[in-house]
Amino acid sequence: MRAVIYQDKNPTLAQQRDLAEKALLLPLIGVRRHDVVLDAGCGSGRWAEVLIPACGRYFGVDASRGLVDIARQRFGQCHNARFDVASVDRLSDSIVLAAERFTRLISFGVYIYLNDADVESALQQLCSVAAPEAKVVLREPVATGDRLTLTDFYSEDMDQAYSAVYRPESELMEMFERTLGAAGFRLHGRGDVFEAGLNNRAETRQRWFVWSRVR
Repeated sequence: MRAVIYQDKNPTLAQQRDLAEKALLLPLIGVRRHDVVLDAGCGSGRWAEVLIPACGRYFGVDASRGLVDIARQRFGQCHNARFDVASVDRLSDSIVLAAERFTRLISFGVYIYLNDADVESALQQLCSVAAPEAKVVLREPVATGDRLTLTDFYSEDMDQAYSAVYRPESELMEMFERTLGAAGFRLHGRGDVFEAGLNNRAETRQRWFVWSRVR
């Protein structure tokens, strides 16, 4: 299941990126045995496999019922894991999620598929279900130059057409400040996910952002 992102037609590269991402970001998430984790945009459970054994409770949500079904098949036997179909910009519509307060929240590679208003809604939703003391870790492709909008763009790597918005990091930071910053979170750090050898797109790069709130 490691080749569901990062160029499926090159499984070796996909696996290298998956391993590199987890090696970098898992310590930044800093999941503890008592943490309640929200994986907003969990897909087929790429991160569930490392988070479920490390946390108290894990909740994975995704807008794709097909991907959620795969995740349930893979991890449905885990007593501390639950997967639901939910849009990242409407988390509080879920009775289950609205009743929880998450201490670790992640959302990886989701916001490029949302318009600006929905990105801010999604960030506000993370804030609404976060515990008073919480950490939010985001990983997002960003444009290295001007904002790049693709509409029904055919990708040979994915063998399908897709639409996405690659925003400059400065735009994302403004959105983060208006939402996470306004909710009391502070930027703990940010950086590149991959070294040059694993980032073979001159027009985009993968960036990580860690926001934390302490009361």
